[in-house]
Amino acid sequence: MKFYRDVVTFHYENGMRLHVLPQPGTAVEVECFIRTGSIHEGRHLGCGLSHFLEHMMFQGCRDYPGTAVSDTIDRLGGTMNAYTSYDHTAYHATVAAKHLGTAVKVLGSMVRYPEFPEARFRAEREVILRERELGVDNPSRRLFEALNQELFKIHPMRHPIIGYRELIAGVSKEMMETYYRERYTPGRCFWVIVGDVVPEQAYEEIGALLGDWPAAHLAEALLPEEPVQCAPRSSSFRFADPLARLATAVRIPEASHPDIPALDVLAGIFGMGDGSRLVRVLELEQKLAIDLRSFCYTQPCGGLLGIGCTAAPGKLNKLQSALKRELEKIRKGDLTKAEVEREKTQQTADHLRQLRGLREIAADIAGGVIANDAPALSDLYMEKLAKLDVDDIRRVAATYLDENSFATVTQLTGKESARIHSAPAPKPPRPETSRLGNGARVLTLTDRRLPMIDLALLLPAGTIFEAPAQGGLSGLVADLITAGTKFHNETEILRRLDGCGADLSVNSGLNSWVLELNVPRAKFKKALEILAEILHAPAFGPEEFERERYNRLELLRSRAQSPRAAAQDLARRLLFGSHPYGWGVNGTEQQLAALTPEQAREFYRSRWTPSRVVFGFGGDCSAEETREFAELLAGGIDWNQPEIELPPEPVFQHGFRSGALPIEREQTAVIRALPGISGCDRRYPAFEILNQATNGLASQLFRSIREDNALAYTTGMQMSGGFHRGSLMFHVITTAEQAEVADRLIAAEIDRLATEGLRGEEFLAAREGAAFAAARLTESVGSALTASVLSLHYGRPAEESWLHEAELRACPRDSVNETIRDFMDNTAAVRVFAGRDVPTA
Repeated sequence: MKFYRDVVTFHYENGMRLHVLPQPGTAVEVECFIRTGSIHEGRHLGCGLSHFLEHMMFQGCRDYPGTAVSDTIDRLGGTMNAYTSYDHTAYHATVAAKHLGTAVKVLGSMVRYPEFPEARFRAEREVILRERELGVDNPSRRLFEALNQELFKIHPMRHPIIGYRELIAGVSKEMMETYYRERYTPGRCFWVIVGDVVPEQAYEEIGALLGDWPAAHLAEALLPEEPVQCAPRSSSFRFADPLARLATAVRIPEASHPDIPALDVLAGIFGMGDGSRLVRVLELEQKLAIDLRSFCYTQPCGGLLGIGCTAAPGKLNKLQSALKRELEKIRKGDLTKAEVEREKTQQTADHLRQLRGLREIAADIAGGVIANDAPALSDLYMEKLAKLDVDDIRRVAATYLDENSFATVTQLTGKESARIHSAPAPKPPRPETSRLGNGARVLTLTDRRLPMIDLALLLPAGTIFEAPAQGGLSGLVADLITAGTKFHNETEILRRLDGCGADLSVNSGLNSWVLELNVPRAKFKKALEILAEILHAPAFGPEEFERERYNRLELLRSRAQSPRAAAQDLARRLLFGSHPYGWGVNGTEQQLAALTPEQAREFYRSRWTPSRVVFGFGGDCSAEETREFAELLAGGIDWNQPEIELPPEPVFQHGFRSGALPIEREQTAVIRALPGISGCDRRYPAFEILNQATNGLASQLFRSIREDNALAYTTGMQMSGGFHRGSLMFHVITTAEQAEVADRLIAAEIDRLATEGLRGEEFLAAREGAAFAAARLTESVGSALTASVLSLHYGRPAEESWLHEAELRACPRDSVNETIRDFMDNTAAVRVFAGRDVPTA
């Protein structure tokens, strides 16, 4: 499959390049890359200049002063962001195709004509210090920073991209401006554009803006070469979290090295899926790990192959010894042809899934350019992947898994010290619906663009259907569905699914279960037979039940040590009281501890009520085929005829309430929560617009908290709900000293919305953003399919997603603001502080 053969590459005289891939649809992804990252900071290594510079690019440039960069894209209904890596910085925007020229102008002006206003420089430095503290508070980030420092002793990859607090605090505007002049040059700049675009038009747009950007600073400093590691390395540190963690890895070559496809397969066999070797042995069978995942991280300057896992503190030493034994077995050749073929199938399927999204396609092209100036490198990678056999994987295992090449870090518990015409875009598919003989609904969304089939099976489950003494049961049962059947154990089931290249997940939310399956068409019938066995005869074995309950309890305890998560949980309990939304999707420790396997079996059996079940199929399939598929799945089900009743609506207690949770973390979470809206309410579109207005770089809340006062790195509003009224949860992550100031700013924003509503330009931008998001939802088969079965679940038409863009665009400001005022002016509000030295509740 030569997917990237139609990439068109243009060269500009000043050294800049452009890579364009036309794709059907309504949107265009515009990305601008600068080949400079944290490893290029020279004498200022560890200051995070590349990342700091990325932040400052949003603080004003020629033609776009202040926050006009993000405001402009926001008004178009688009989204934009940026990120910094070790060796490059990227700026990207997703907009409707008709706005290509504006997106190019915005990104081009950012990278060529930044202004670096002094006041914003000082404020943004405070924001970045808050972001660094977020990383310090995150146990997984701390673990992998320590791992990098063990593997790289002299190479600059040993330092975190964001830098170190004391060095960030010392960054001056002059340092940044000098770094910008030396590193942001046309010879280090390239663009990737994917979507509904004519390549020449893009070439001319960029050339008109940046074609006269003069070449400069062509020399590249030589980076130190990391010496060969000749003995194992290890270290440990303590972190105040209930779970212990372990990470172990070896260094691997650069991204363009011919061994990378084989190393990716090896990583997949390690632990990238639930059926992979180390997950099966260490997590499922020996129950030493709570969560284990492998990784293969490549850069042009080298990368890592390794494993990261969490465990109960008392099992960490046994886990480390068992992991070492399993890796040694693999190094000595203990690999099977079946394992290799399963992983190749899985990675091929993952690659096909990636080709469904513009952002993912653009990232794929950019990855090839960064690795080897080859925009179609991914096609070559897939050719090499297809040719791999078990001997190739045994060879790289023997080469790279030498015990002397490993570095291991353990985290202990406790406190620490040319002209191309794209084909006309096909019309988006619309769903067809029918019913089985028992009344269960079948939905079909045919899309023949890729040889893949999606399934979205919706069952009436989720938090709202849990009894008061059974909080967390829905999520626990969702975890158990794939944990073996009466005929095959968990490992066999997962291996068979991997052999089909299947991606299977069961998502338990507040109001539903959605089981999602994505498989290449050639393997779909086989995967469907496996799924039928899973649904018809789940084992709910006592060992698996205890394992999954134990894991959920441990993760709940870890969640209680995260300021934001703990604050959200307390705010939910205060707001909803005894209503199921009050204990949320995770339940409480007391609820989980009391659950039994019998309750799990009965809960699962009672979900199969025909009138509430929806079988959804999408992709390379017809309505005739999907009816056969649905009948295969429905045939062996013990259907439950009685209707499932919802609990009473939540009763919100009037009067302001407050809570405080002391947690020893550098950051403090501030939450203000209000009763929200039901997903069945006809006024719900107003809240989609509000959600757009209160999140993102251009929101008034973001400006007040971060831009004007530099109090936090992250802030926003999160909506929840479904059959019943949910919540509107405003959050800020800041320092203990600034928590009360942040809370006052949140309260002021809520008061503004309650009295004034959304302002003119603010409303138009938010409505455009919500409408654009709705339009994009139908471009991906998987997301459109899930949205359609959920629409049926809530009693709305299956084709709602295709009508929703027009519905949102028709919303008048006065009506939206009236709805917002009705909900914001509510006395049943709660506030929670969680963190170190929290204010008194």
